[in-house]
Amino acid sequence: MDKERIRLDDLKRETPFSVPEGYFDKLPQIIQSRIPSEAVRKPVIGWSWQRSVGLVSAMALILVLVWVTVPERQGSLGQEPLSGISNASIIDYLEEQNISYYDLSEHKVVQKAFDTDSTVLFYLDGLDDDVLRQQIQETVSGSETI
Repeated sequence: MDKERIRLDDLKRETPFSVPEGYFDKLPQIIQSRIPSEAVRKPVIGWSWQRSVGLVSAMALILVLVWVTVPERQGSLGQEPLSGISNASIIDYLEEQNISYYDLSEHKVVQKAFDTDSTVLFYLDGLDDDVLRQQIQETVSGSETI
């Protein structure tokens, strides 16, 4: 095998393809004739009773799913939900549940209710002085034993 180098200058400069006479003048008409007309290209969707029934049933199914999956919201309890319940009933309930005043005082809601001095004074205003002294003595004696 001879290793000859190919020189570009030695190659013939001939085009192997030939174009017929007037081809590019007729090309746009040829392309246009192959494109279908607008009337044929538009899809025609007819309305039928089957589509109407299918649409209505699909919408009904969606509404039923929304109705079942959306949780119900609880209505407002009003301004003072416990105003109709007597204090004795509330105290009895707390005693049945074994909830002390100290347990209640640890909750943030109760602590927030007693943030102002007027709330504390209003709470203490109706209590008997002897009961207050007894509570203070129990608190002091309980803290000394710890």
